[in-house]
Amino acid sequence: MAVNLKDPVHLWEELKQRKVVRVLTVYIAASFALLEAVDIIFPRIGLPPWSITVVMIILAIGLVAAIILSWLYDITPEGIKRANGTEKPGDKSNSDFEYAVPHWKSTATQSREELIAYNNEIHAEKIRQFKKKGRIYSYSSIVVIFAVVILFTFSSANTVPFSKRDWIVITDFENLTEDPVFDKSLYTAFTLNAGQSNHINIFPRLRMLETLARMEMKDQLYVNEKTGREIAMREGIDIYIVPGISKIGNRYVITAKIHETKTGNILRSQVSYAESQDEILAGIDQLTKRIRRDLGESRYRIATQDKSLKKVTTSSLEALKLYSLGIDHHLMSDFEVARDYYTSALQIDTGFVAAKASLGSILIERFDEARGRELLNQAVKSVNDLTERERLGILAFHAVNVENNINKGIEYTKMRIELYPDDVVARNNLGWYYQRLEQFEEALKEYKTVVKIDPNMALTYGGILWIYLEKAGNVDSALVWAQKMISDNPLNPWSYMNLGSAWLCIDSLHNAEIAFKKAMEISPHFSVNLYRLAHTYRLQECYSKAVEILKKIHDILPNEASAYYDMGVNYQALGSVKEAVRCFSIFKKIAEEEWTKRWPDDPGTYIALGAITARLGDMKTSDQMLQKAIRLDSTQHQRFAEVLCLQDRIPEAVNEMERAFINGYRNLFWIKITPDLQALQSDPLFRNLMEIYFK
Repeated sequence: MAVNLKDPVHLWEELKQRKVVRVLTVYIAASFALLEAVDIIFPRIGLPPWSITVVMIILAIGLVAAIILSWLYDITPEGIKRANGTEKPGDKSNSDFEYAVPHWKSTATQSREELIAYNNEIHAEKIRQFKKKGRIYSYSSIVVIFAVVILFTFSSANTVPFSKRDWIVITDFENLTEDPVFDKSLYTAFTLNAGQSNHINIFPRLRMLETLARMEMKDQLYVNEKTGREIAMREGIDIYIVPGISKIGNRYVITAKIHETKTGNILRSQVSYAESQDEILAGIDQLTKRIRRDLGESRYRIATQDKSLKKVTTSSLEALKLYSLGIDHHLMSDFEVARDYYTSALQIDTGFVAAKASLGSILIERFDEARGRELLNQAVKSVNDLTERERLGILAFHAVNVENNINKGIEYTKMRIELYPDDVVARNNLGWYYQRLEQFEEALKEYKTVVKIDPNMALTYGGILWIYLEKAGNVDSALVWAQKMISDNPLNPWSYMNLGSAWLCIDSLHNAEIAFKKAMEISPHFSVNLYRLAHTYRLQECYSKAVEILKKIHDILPNEASAYYDMGVNYQALGSVKEAVRCFSIFKKIAEEEWTKRWPDDPGTYIALGAITARLGDMKTSDQMLQKAIRLDSTQHQRFAEVLCLQDRIPEAVNEMERAFINGYRNLFWIKITPDLQALQSDPLFRNLMEIYFK
C-alpha cells in the first residue's frame, strides 16, 4: 500500500502501525541509558575521550538502521515478516482476531437482521479496541520520549569525585605555542567562563597570590601544574585543573586536564580545537562546558548559566591579556600599574565593558572620581552583556558609589549571593554596605560567613574587629576574634595589630606592645601598626621610644602630618618645648595651607586646627575653629570634646562625650589612644560614663 508522505496524519498512523514509533522510543531510551553509563565508566577505566564519540556514532548509525528495519519488517509470533502497511479494522489480514461482544447470546433461530446487527457490533468493537490500542501506544511513546528528554537535560553524571560547590584550583595556561598573547589572557577567559557556574567554586586569584606569599613565593605570578598542586594541597582542595594550548600546523589545540590533588593523577581530560586565533575563545567555551559536565553539572544548568566569551569579554586577545595583567596588579594593590593596564586594554577595544568597569572602579577609589563615575555610567549601559556575577557586582558598585544608594547596592549584592552562595567578595561587600548603614548585626553576620568560607580573608576579619572595637565597644569579642584571626592568618601583620588594639582597650599595655612589635617584625613598614605602637609607648610613658617609632613613619611617609602632631605630643611630655613647637608648627602649616583648600567644608579640618592652636597656646583661635566646626556639623560631639579638653574645659568635654554616647558613639579604641582626650581619663564623671556605656 502506498504511503502518502504529504499527509502528516496518515504518515503518523503508518509509523505507529509499522511500530516505528515504538521501536524509536525504546531505542532512544536504551541509547540514553547506555550513553550515561559510558560517560561514567569509560573515563574511570582509562579509555580515551574519543571512545565515547565512537559509541555515539555507532548509536546514531544504529538509530537509522532501526528506523528502516522497523518500517520494512514486523516482529510477529510467527517470526519476522515484511510489513504490509496500514491495517484497518475489518481488513482480511485481521480476520483471524476474535473479539468478544458483551451481552451477545448465540441461538440457532437467529434471523438475518440479527446476524447483520451482530456483525455490525463486532465491527464497531474492533474499531473501538483498535483506537484504544493506538491511543495507549501514542501516549506511552510521548511519555517515554518526554522522560528521556528530561533525564538527558537535567541529569548530572560525575566522571570525577566532585560534589556541588566544592572548590577547584585552576592553574595558568601551559602555553606551548610561544605566542605571548596567550599568557594570562586565556587563564582569565577560562576562569571567567567556568566561573559562571554555581555548581563549582573556583579558588580566587587573590587567594592564590596570598597562598604563594605564605609559600614564600611572593614574586611568582605564574602558577604552573606543580605550584597549582601545592596550592590545592595547602588549601585542602581535592581537584586542580591544568589548561593548556599548543599548535599543530595552523590548528590550535586547547586542553584541560582534571587532576587529583593527593596523587597528581589525571582523572579526566578534554580537548577542543580552533582553526585560527579568532576561534580560540569559542574553543574555550566548548572546553569549559565539557569540564563542567565532567564535574557533575547538568546540561540545563550549563545552558542557562553560559554566555559566550566574546560577548562577556572581548574578541581581542591582546586587550584581554592587558586586562588580565591589570587584575593581577589590582589584587596586589599596585593601583597605578593596574590603572595603566586597564587603560591600555580599553585603547585596543573601546567596547570592553569589564575593563571599562574595572578602570572606573579604580579611578573612583584612588585617582579621579569624576572620570571614574563617567566610565561606570558607560559600563552599566552594556552590563547585560557580562556574566551574571560581573553584572550584579558592577550594578551594586554603581548604585553605592555613583547613585549613592546603598540599599540598592545591597539588593544587587543579595541577588549575586543567591546565585553564588560562596562568593566571599560579594558577602564581604554586603557586610561593608550594612556597616556603612550602621546595621552592625547584619554586617557581622555576613563577615562571619565570609571567614567561615575563607579563613584567610584578613580584610573581613578587620571588619569584624573594627565593629567590635570602634563601633560596639565590645572588647571581649574583639579579643576572641583577634586570636582567631591569628590562628587562621599567623603571618598577617593585621592579625597581631588587631590583637594589640584589643589589649590596649583593656589597658593591658604590655600585651599590646608585644602584639604590635610582632606585627612590626612581619611588616616593618606597616604605618598603621607603627602609629599604634607609638601610642602604646606614650601610654607607658616611654616617650623617647614613641618618638623613635614616629620617626620611622616619617622615613616611610615623609609628608605624614599626623606623625608631626604625635611627635609634638611626645616631645611636650619629655619637656622638649622647642622640638614640640617645631613639630606642632609644621602640622599647623599643613592644615592651614593644604587641608583648608582640599576639604574646606569638612568639620575635621577645623577641629584639627582647633586642637593644634590650643597645643600652641592660642586659645582664642582654637575656640574660633571649634565654633566653625560646630556650624558645619553639630553632631561631632566626641571630636568637640577633644578640643575642649585641650582648652582645659573638662566639664564641657564630659558633657559632649555624654551626648556622643547617647547618640551611639562606642569607639573605645579611639577614646583610649587619642592624646587629646587624655585629660578625661582620670575625671570621675567621665569614668562613671565609661562604666555605664562600656560594661
